[in-house]
Amino acid sequence: MEENIRRHEETLNTIAGEENGLIDATRNARTALDERRRELNTAEGENRIIEQEVKQARERAETVAWEMQSIEAQHKSGDEKRTGILSAIEEVRTQQADRRSAISAKTEELRDAEQNRNRCSSEAAERRIRFSETRQAVQSLSDSTAQLGARTRELAALIDERSRGVSTYLSRIADLARLREEAEARIAPLQADVTKENETLEQERAHRDETSRTLAQLDATLRAKRTHLDDIRSKKSASDVELAQLQVRRQNQIERVTGDYRVTLEAIAEAPEPEWENGERPEREALETQIAELRAKLEAMGPVNLVAIEEHRELEERYTFLTQQQTDLTNSKAQLMDLIQQINKTTTEMFADTFAKVNANFQDMFVKLFGGGSAKLVLVDEGDVLESGIEIIARPPGKKLQTVSLLSGGERTMTAVALLFSLYLVKPSPFCLLDELDAALDEANIGRFVSAVKGFLERSQFIVITHNRQTIAAAHTLYGVTMQEHGISKIVSVKFSEHESRADHYPPQPTSTPAPSTTA
Repeated sequence: MEENIRRHEETLNTIAGEENGLIDATRNARTALDERRRELNTAEGENRIIEQEVKQARERAETVAWEMQSIEAQHKSGDEKRTGILSAIEEVRTQQADRRSAISAKTEELRDAEQNRNRCSSEAAERRIRFSETRQAVQSLSDSTAQLGARTRELAALIDERSRGVSTYLSRIADLARLREEAEARIAPLQADVTKENETLEQERAHRDETSRTLAQLDATLRAKRTHLDDIRSKKSASDVELAQLQVRRQNQIERVTGDYRVTLEAIAEAPEPEWENGERPEREALETQIAELRAKLEAMGPVNLVAIEEHRELEERYTFLTQQQTDLTNSKAQLMDLIQQINKTTTEMFADTFAKVNANFQDMFVKLFGGGSAKLVLVDEGDVLESGIEIIARPPGKKLQTVSLLSGGERTMTAVALLFSLYLVKPSPFCLLDELDAALDEANIGRFVSAVKGFLERSQFIVITHNRQTIAAAHTLYGVTMQEHGISKIVSVKFSEHESRADHYPPQPTSTPAPSTTA
């Protein structure tokens, strides 16, 4: 790979030298072309002078002929002078023919120089493309070399690590073999100990069986005693529950009596027996009926509200607070309505001002992009501009005035472009992104579109996603995605440097198809 890199570098240097030679040849051809053009201009100037001289000579010849006729009529002795004039005329004609031959030869040389210059330009473009491809190949080989070097270092580190692991494994195998020999040496004593322990184990098992039989008898006696204890505990639990219920009932009766009648338990115990009618205590049911009647009368009377004054003061404070809140809300509503009216007024003025600027810019941009015609923006409801729709009226050159919905696809696209640029002119942004805006445009419209975009480059930078070659040719930097290998995408970038821009006056023809998706 290093040999390939050196070979490619030598080829690259050779191509660079050839390119420099071609540039020098092109420069010399241009110099020769300029010299030939100057010579052609000089020859054309001499030709015009000769033509003027021929014209003057013809006029003089006519004058001389008239004079000769006069002289012949008057005198018959002008033959020699006429012969001299005719010879002069023939000499002038011979000079004119020589000049024309020289001009034809110069024209042929100029044509040959033009063809040589075009051939040199084509070769320079091809060499530039091959130079770019070779440079990309060299870069790819350099990247591959770096990757292979990193992989080689990684494999070397892995080999060292594996070597150290093998050494470790060998040492561990030796240790395990030594441990195995020691374990085999300890097996015979351990077997004797196992035999002895087995005899002891049999004796302990016999003792365990005898102990198990004794424990079974004791467990049977324990279960009988636990059954008797559970019966006693059940009876005690039932008695405790009954006692707790009686205590709770007594406590509830005491709390109800003391709470309702404001008496204590001691007062009840010390109170004398009431005097009953007929001197006899009535039945329990009669007493309960009388108590229920008296309790109903008390409940009908209702309780005495001892906190009515506090409640009145709290309600009055609540009423004052709510009244103040209502007043604040009313004032806030009035302020908000005034603010909304002010905002609507300001928004209406700003919208009207912006709409007027956009409309003026739209009319200018439409004429610039279409090369004529007229267009304008019209509000659907001028009385309510904030809720009004906007109608786009356009008239391309050679068509009548109509809405944008009646235009063709390309015309609608150009109209939309004019509207976008008119919005951009109101408030330019530092960056603009155009996504296949020229997809529906033909060659003539794309030329005007590109010219319009170039006019904004002093204020903004444009990122254009396009498939059109004419738009791509106007870019400064190209980014595209290609698939040199199946399933592997690669980003390709081309930047037009100052060195390449010297041939902008004679741009080479494109020799490759752009990538499927290109960003200019």
